[in-house]
Amino acid sequence: MEALQVLKPSSQESVMKLIEKTNFIQYDMVIKCLDVNGQNCLGKLYEINIKGKTIECDKEINIFLKEKFVLKTMTFFDTDQLYANELFMYKEISRIFTSLQDQANIPPEDRYKLPRFYDESNNEVIILENLCKKGFRVYNKNESVSLKFVDLGVQAMAKLHALSFVIENKMPKFFEDKIKVLVNTMNFDEDICETVRNVCEYVANLYEDETKTKIKNYVPVLLDKLPKYLRDKTNISTICHCDYKKYNIMVRIINGDPVEVMPVDYQLIDYGCPIRDLMLFLFSTTDQQFRKKHLNDLKELYFETLSRFLKYFDMDVETVYPRKKFEKIYTEWLDFGLMITLLVSIVLYAPDTGLDFENLSFKQFPFCPNKTFDHVIRGLIDDYVQWGIL
Repeated sequence: MEALQVLKPSSQESVMKLIEKTNFIQYDMVIKCLDVNGQNCLGKLYEINIKGKTIECDKEINIFLKEKFVLKTMTFFDTDQLYANELFMYKEISRIFTSLQDQANIPPEDRYKLPRFYDESNNEVIILENLCKKGFRVYNKNESVSLKFVDLGVQAMAKLHALSFVIENKMPKFFEDKIKVLVNTMNFDEDICETVRNVCEYVANLYEDETKTKIKNYVPVLLDKLPKYLRDKTNISTICHCDYKKYNIMVRIINGDPVEVMPVDYQLIDYGCPIRDLMLFLFSTTDQQFRKKHLNDLKELYFETLSRFLKYFDMDVETVYPRKKFEKIYTEWLDFGLMITLLVSIVLYAPDTGLDFENLSFKQFPFCPNKTFDHVIRGLIDDYVQWGIL
């Protein structure tokens, strides 16, 4: 069909296989390329609506399709590995999660959920149900979030980590062979290091007092410690999302209130310290005033949810992630929240449109901070100065 010509050949083939499997005898197709406001540099995104007739009935399929970019100059990411990760998560881990939660009779409203995955996906293209048709959406990068959204996001994260402990307990060979081998493949070469230095230089120049010097002196520490944190497996470890930002969490809102969330975009999954997900979400999503009111409660909510969810599987959190150990790691890793937020600011404050991701290096990646960024990052820096980390 002519509409398919906007897709790469491998994507066209996958869509046609899906159409054939559905036994359409007549159909119309509408393909829309999504403008994601600079929030995705690892793939081209499409909504595809297929509506027609089978022998039995009228039929409509609404799918979300992600085509792999070939990054020609950016070496921070290995896109082959990232798409293999996401395929593994949706094709294997998702089904295991469903089976385990079925066996434990977990109520639908309390489950960890992933979008429906289509087997026509491959290492070049990921095909999922279009959650927007079910009333889900994402927050954009400049949109403030509610406490309810953050609560739901923290609870979903805790369930993800809990299910990793469950697999380790109930499927040890699979865990050893398939999950413990997941590694963080971010490559901290000079391209990304120079970009981080530029971001930190901008942040330092927001100040005229001794804080400016503190930020500049902190850059070598960040570039030394952050890769070690990301690859650390010496602490208690789980499957981690590793890109748990607000625009990777689909949210369904009713009458202005979030009622359900569903994390997406599992390309960066690895096996490592789960505190990283918690720190990334809390510090990249909230501002200083929000954290002052809610940070301790959200940390408590994470651990309470982890404990409660493990009880469905007759597991005691103290045997897999003792509270004292959690608190110790949280305190020792607190600086990770600052480091990772500075790193992801590169993408969080990229231009909304017009970027040729396939041909850009990170140092060519336009960093476009605005007044929102200045406000949020100053609050973050001030927190870390008060905590004695800067």
